[in-house]
Amino acid sequence: MEILSVGEKIKRARIYKRLTLKDICDDKVSVSKMSCIENGKINPDDEILEFVAKKLNVALDYLKYDVKDQFKNNLDNLKNVEDSKKDEYLRYNIYYAEQYEYYDIAFQFMHELFNFYVNKNRLDVVQSLTSEYYDICRKVTDSDNKSLYNLDVGKYLLTSREYYQAINYYSRVRKELKDIFYENKKRIKMIIESYYYETLSYILSEDYDKAYELEKELLELVDYVETDNQNAKIYSVMMFLCLKKNIDKFDYYKEKVENYCDINREIRARVLYVCALKMINDKNVKEAGEYITNALKQFPGTLESKYVPFIVELIDEISKCDNLEEYREICDNILDYSIGIENSVLMERCYYLKSKILKAVDDFGSYEMYMNLALDLLIKNGDEEAIYGRYMEMGNMYSTLGNVKDSLRYFNLAISMSNKM
Repeated sequence: MEILSVGEKIKRARIYKRLTLKDICDDKVSVSKMSCIENGKINPDDEILEFVAKKLNVALDYLKYDVKDQFKNNLDNLKNVEDSKKDEYLRYNIYYAEQYEYYDIAFQFMHELFNFYVNKNRLDVVQSLTSEYYDICRKVTDSDNKSLYNLDVGKYLLTSREYYQAINYYSRVRKELKDIFYENKKRIKMIIESYYYETLSYILSEDYDKAYELEKELLELVDYVETDNQNAKIYSVMMFLCLKKNIDKFDYYKEKVENYCDINREIRARVLYVCALKMINDKNVKEAGEYITNALKQFPGTLESKYVPFIVELIDEISKCDNLEEYREICDNILDYSIGIENSVLMERCYYLKSKILKAVDDFGSYEMYMNLALDLLIKNGDEEAIYGRYMEMGNMYSTLGNVKDSLRYFNLAISMSNKM
């Protein structure tokens, strides 16, 4: 993995063999010129390299294998690096790529490091990388890398649930590439991703009208989509939007996406989640439960952060139902699952839903307990607006329960929070 220039390789081999500059120069190269080569001030020609390789008894190919080639090899080798060693590996290459002022190469390694932590939901680490990533991005010469940077930051903001900020970054990519993506595979991939994730951001912010309009534009680009996996994602989102907007094409897109259900567990889970939503809308509790159970089985041991919004959407949809008590078993199943995979976002939503179910059946002691459990997790994971709203709910709950002291305490917390917003 070590990055060495041609001059550094010559110097290291010379010192290892305990030779002086004069020893390896003979009458072929001046000592001053060889010193400049070792210090990177002069690039040696092939004739000098052949002479030095013989003198030091090292392979000519080794000397010719320059710094850029080493970086490219390290990037190709990334897939073979264990997760526990990736941080050190990537930071090492970023540092030396910047030292050599190969900023487009440094950008590629930073792109990998940034996404490595986004995919692991380590948003604290991602936040610490943003300024360095931006600084590298400002120095790149490839304009496509700047679009890729915007996609990466959008992904981070989407994972952080900063949906409208994510939309700003995705729309920037979409507008930049809209008229210049043709016949360029990298740009085609980026514009399709920008449409897809901008649509998803609108969905998660519950702006289904804008999401639907964007998704219709994306469907016009499906001929450019190269993978069945991406096609399946696009059709599953349209299937969901047809359900949300009550558009009579749900079955049409369901049939399209079902052609891809055998690709992987993610696609199967997406279809099952949307079908579960359909059953909830149709007030078919039993079938909704069956779909949800099958969906959860797709990810028995772990769950990447990008799949969490699907289950959260199910929970939020159930919480709007009038017959909440009928969903108690479904809620318990999702809660057990979220505890098993230690996902605090899902646990919070399940605790909150369960509190509403318990309130509906007049179990006020348990209602209070689950509201407090949900609040504890929301304070750790939620934004200020969500926490403010929950404080207001807590105040109203304690007012209803006749606990004036705690009611006033939460209303005061809500006022303090509103002053910060």
